[in-house]
Amino acid sequence: MKNSRTRNILLIIVLVFMVFQIFHGVFSLIGNLSERSNIIVIDPGHGGEDPGTIGVNHSLEKDINLDISKRLYKKLKRKGYEVIITRDIDEYIDNNQRAKLANEEKAKIFISIHCNSVKNNSSANGVQILYYPSNKATNNELLAQTMLDEVLRNTGANSKGIVERKDLIVLNQTNMPAIVVECGFLSNEDEANLLGTHRYQRKIVNGIVKGLENYINGF
Repeated sequence: MKNSRTRNILLIIVLVFMVFQIFHGVFSLIGNLSERSNIIVIDPGHGGEDPGTIGVNHSLEKDINLDISKRLYKKLKRKGYEVIITRDIDEYIDNNQRAKLANEEKAKIFISIHCNSVKNNSSANGVQILYYPSNKATNNELLAQTMLDEVLRNTGANSKGIVERKDLIVLNQTNMPAIVVECGFLSNEDEANLLGTHRYQRKIVNGIVKGLENYINGF
């Protein structure tokens, strides 16, 4: 009888230990996933020897991209996100390096900031979002549309829609939902002047943050 009781006690101890290990593993996994899901990569397009588009008012795209990105970085940090910015100074970074950084950090979302331009068309204006039409479960199209809706709502800008782009390295080489936000047209004088102001840049940032939150929280 004593032996039987001892065996039962030992069995209970073993079962309790196994259950503890299982729950410990599950909670550790959830913790790791939570940390991973909070990483946002902000990518200011161009930089250094690559100025990007030169505006009709002589502004440089690389500078506007960096200004907006740094504002976005600070706002997301204040909201508690873990944020990585691919450059925080005027330097050239290869697009493959930008995508590689996001992949190595296992980022949740990749947002590249750019400005648009059209040759021989000074009237084109508005916000456009580029995305890669992937078969992977990355929801790029949903992220693009959600982001566009909120940036338009915050800026009052004209909609240039969401556009599939298969040829952009920062979209086709990233393993997470990734978009390029074309914040406006530097070939349009009014929009080029707006994009250089802190007030309008804040509106863009507010729209991006709201779109990001809507996407992450599933509305």
